[in-house]
Amino acid sequence: MRPLILCATIGLLAVSCDKVENPVEQRNDSGGSGESVKRRALLEEFTGHHCNNCPAAHAVAAQLKTLYGDDLILVGLHAAANINSSFILPQSNADGSYATDFRTAEGQTYATNFAVTFLPSGMVNRAPYNSSTVLSSASWGSAIEEIVNEDAKFDVWISDLQHDAGANTVSATVKVAVLEDVTGEFKLTTYLTEDHIVDWQYNSQATPPDVPNYDHRHVFRKTLDGAWGQVAIAATANQGDTLTFSYTGVSMNPAWVAANCELVTYVYDAATNAVMQAAERKFQP
Repeated sequence: MRPLILCATIGLLAVSCDKVENPVEQRNDSGGSGESVKRRALLEEFTGHHCNNCPAAHAVAAQLKTLYGDDLILVGLHAAANINSSFILPQSNADGSYATDFRTAEGQTYATNFAVTFLPSGMVNRAPYNSSTVLSSASWGSAIEEIVNEDAKFDVWISDLQHDAGANTVSATVKVAVLEDVTGEFKLTTYLTEDHIVDWQYNSQATPPDVPNYDHRHVFRKTLDGAWGQVAIAATANQGDTLTFSYTGVSMNPAWVAANCELVTYVYDAATNAVMQAAERKFQP
């Protein structure tokens, strides 16, 4: 039975998908053929600009990125189960410090759904490690090591990415290769993130701890297809299938620096929320 691919239009977005009957194609932007693909790790880091211990966790994430390179994808979500947590709330200080509201509706959805009750914390492929899905930074490295050594059921890559500077929109094509027969529902979600946002951060390791020019990395901005994405495989898919998803004219906030933005896309098991495979691509290489 061939997979049922659903095409959806969400809000003003133009999201479309097609199935390619040809065998798994060779990626030309991420390298490797489908037969030798390992899982890549997606670290969704929950953080806050007034979280005193979060900079130490940022450093851990950066060290892991240096170690794992392209096998690790980082996303920073300023979110907590308590949306009014002082760690993430914007403030009305006379000097303008901590005025930026990094919170997002989607980030709040994830923090609530996964019960993110402490910061800093993070999820590695949304998979349990030592019986916990939300992990402290001390467990990230071990959880990542498990993921990147596993064979992947899927490969995913962003084959095309265009930013229209005049309209300030982004369009992209995401491809999903099925590397073995699968059953169950699998979904695709694509994030837009912005790197190198210079803003205030409370850092207990700094003197003074209020840092006005902190470099915020991999900050989650929005999804291209809703918090829970779109259905990629409704019931079954066969090894060798390649699925194509298109995003057209997705609007961006004019305050975001396009040169520092990138897309992060991932396929996940709808029954468990476990991320099966992920990929990223910068707007500018």
